[in-house]
Amino acid sequence: MQTGVLPDQQERSAVSSLFLVPHGVDREAEGRRLAAPLLASDQRGKGLVLRGVHPDLIELSPPTGKQKIGIAQVREVIRDGQFAPTQASHKICLLPTAEALTPEAANALLKVLEEPPRGLVFLLLAEHSSDILPTILSRSRIVRLTPPSQEEILAKLTAVGYGEEEGRYLLALVHNDEELRDFLATHEDLAALRAQAEERARAATPEEWVAAVTGSDPILRHAGILVAVDRFLDGDVELAVVGARLLARVERAKGVLFLEDLLDVAFAMVRWKAIFPPYEDRLLASLCERVRPKVVLAFCRRVEERYQALERYAPPESVFLSLFLAIRRLARA
Repeated sequence: MQTGVLPDQQERSAVSSLFLVPHGVDREAEGRRLAAPLLASDQRGKGLVLRGVHPDLIELSPPTGKQKIGIAQVREVIRDGQFAPTQASHKICLLPTAEALTPEAANALLKVLEEPPRGLVFLLLAEHSSDILPTILSRSRIVRLTPPSQEEILAKLTAVGYGEEEGRYLLALVHNDEELRDFLATHEDLAALRAQAEERARAATPEEWVAAVTGSDPILRHAGILVAVDRFLDGDVELAVVGARLLARVERAKGVLFLEDLLDVAFAMVRWKAIFPPYEDRLLASLCERVRPKVVLAFCRRVEERYQALERYAPPESVFLSLFLAIRRLARA
């Protein structure tokens, strides 16, 4: 298996290339970035690819509201592939989520790879090779992409104008490249955003709180969790009960991410009190003053147990409620 990104000439010679990408990568943006130098040599042409509007780029993704790529979509690609490219020397079919192919669609794609239309190249992205049909793997050049280091990302954030502490704060909060991309595009006033997020979290109804802690705004999501821990420590049973019931209704994947974020907060509390602060956060610091490190360590184990229970499809409402009530008991421990 090769690692890194292939040179252009090697990539063009392969009918199909499968890129194994780290968890959390914005697949669409990464796929377009890989396709750009293969379709264009000038900045204008590359810009068209990066925006997904290049005439020789075919993107194959699940339809809006769907999770799978069907056989009809693959057949449409086959038809498009019969036509000559418009601007480049070949066409590229990009599959940012190759594991979303249905079995029928995967088999149809396999037939194309066995007898590909002239000048049609396939770029597939997936997190694990095991998610891809073995016969497609055997006909693809496999490239494993390594994630950028935190120091590399910090350097990019610093170049935009963030301080090192601000950069580490953002890296601790974001789930994926897409959430980080907005902060890399322009410098934001993080102090103002954090104050606004805390104010919104404190005034939120249980429904609004669940939307915040399972949403795509990393600063609001983090503030929502910290405020909830604060309220649970104060004995807010209503938020614990109603919040657990509402969280049980969201997608299980979002519930799992919520527990991951809560575990990150718990570990941050341990580091704050016992080692060194992972990042500057007034609200997190105030929570650390209320509980002892030994108690937080025990709570970390409890969150991890609930996380594993949820992944084993335990009843989500009981998972969340027992955890929220356990937070309440931390203040008395």
